[in-house]
Amino acid sequence: MNEAMNHRTGIVKLILLVALLLCSTVVVGSLLMRNFGESQANIGADAIAFTAFKGTFISSVNEVGDIGSSSNIEIRCRVKSRGKEGVAILDLVPEGTKVEEGDFLCQLDDSLLKEELTERKIVVAKDKSDVIKAKSQLEAAESKLAEFAGGRYLQQVKKLKADIFVAEEKLNRANEQYDHTKKLRSKGYALASQVTSDKSALDIAKENFSLANGELQIYENYSREREEDELNAEIKQQEAQLEASQFRLDLSQQREAEYLRQVESCRITAPQAGTVVYANDSDRRDSSIVIEKGRSIRDGQEIFYLPDPTKMQVNAKVSDSKINKVKVGQRVEVRVDTAPETPVAGIVRRVSSFPLPRRYYQAPIEYEVFVDITESSPLIRGGLRGKVEIFVEQQENVLMAPVSSLVLRGKDTYFVIVKTSAGKIEPRLVSIGSNNDKFAVITKGLSAGEEVLVDADTYRDSVDFPTSP
Repeated sequence: MNEAMNHRTGIVKLILLVALLLCSTVVVGSLLMRNFGESQANIGADAIAFTAFKGTFISSVNEVGDIGSSSNIEIRCRVKSRGKEGVAILDLVPEGTKVEEGDFLCQLDDSLLKEELTERKIVVAKDKSDVIKAKSQLEAAESKLAEFAGGRYLQQVKKLKADIFVAEEKLNRANEQYDHTKKLRSKGYALASQVTSDKSALDIAKENFSLANGELQIYENYSREREEDELNAEIKQQEAQLEASQFRLDLSQQREAEYLRQVESCRITAPQAGTVVYANDSDRRDSSIVIEKGRSIRDGQEIFYLPDPTKMQVNAKVSDSKINKVKVGQRVEVRVDTAPETPVAGIVRRVSSFPLPRRYYQAPIEYEVFVDITESSPLIRGGLRGKVEIFVEQQENVLMAPVSSLVLRGKDTYFVIVKTSAGKIEPRLVSIGSNNDKFAVITKGLSAGEEVLVDADTYRDSVDFPTSP
């Protein structure tokens, strides 16, 4: 019996223990639910909320750039250094001077160049004299050939033919005399020695006649051609001499013209109207470039910039994270530091395809963007810095919420924490579109007029987000 009583007592104790545990669970659960509800109410009451709205969404890229002219002529030194450090500046107009085309800008030292130009002129004069002399000698050689072909040759032929005629006459007389002496000898009126003498005279006459004919043949067949060749060779020699003299003259005249251009380049005038800007450079690591009187400048070195004030632009540098948003033709507002409240209209003219060289190791990657200023404004001046706002996107009548109201869960899943009419909060899965620094376009999951927590990320640990959307 005692064992039965003990068994029943154990069962009662077990039932009481289970009942006590169930009551505790209910009490704790009730307390937790009440505390969570109170926590939600407290969060809903204390958190800053923003009402989602529909309106015009605008996305822009904001950067800073240098204001200058898109028609900016660089005026450089065109005087050769010739192994020296450069040429000195004697005089120049003040920076900021407004000039017209042809106005004086700068005078460089031309004293040494003028001395060298004088020496060049002396050389040119001597080379001209040599050319004149060579022309005269060529004309003389051509005259000799013309004289030979037109007169002296015929005269020589006539003389040789006359010699033949004389020799022939002498031959005929000697022949007649010889025949006459032979007849006299046959009749006994002449001596044998006379016949012999006349025979010798006849032989000599024959020889002279043969020599005269030979002289004509030699002259016509050989001497004439040789003399013509000699005269033609002399002409060619004089032509070569004239050509060489002319080359020397051309070269010396080119050098004279170069020195003259160098002297003229020492006086620099404005190629177009504009405002004078000195090409100073204080960013060089080795030494600064300063344009002023007495300074020496090198051949090709920039002296002035002559910007056209009617064609102003901003050269902005855009980071690689934003450059894909910038397109040619996009609207731009430019604001200068002296009047940041006044925007000046502009438009994107060119976007560079290649990044700028990095200024230092691990420097940000930047691209040049050129903005044409389309509005005339006295605020825009060369050399100023300007803030550019490039409007890259605009959507009308779209739902927007603050970027700070978005909570990222996972890779591409976004939530907002909505404040309900009961003063509580609840997570809401949303789909987003474009965004800027302030607002994001909500394409799904939220309606206009609903309130979302602005600093939603602060309360992410106090909200139960769905594990799967």
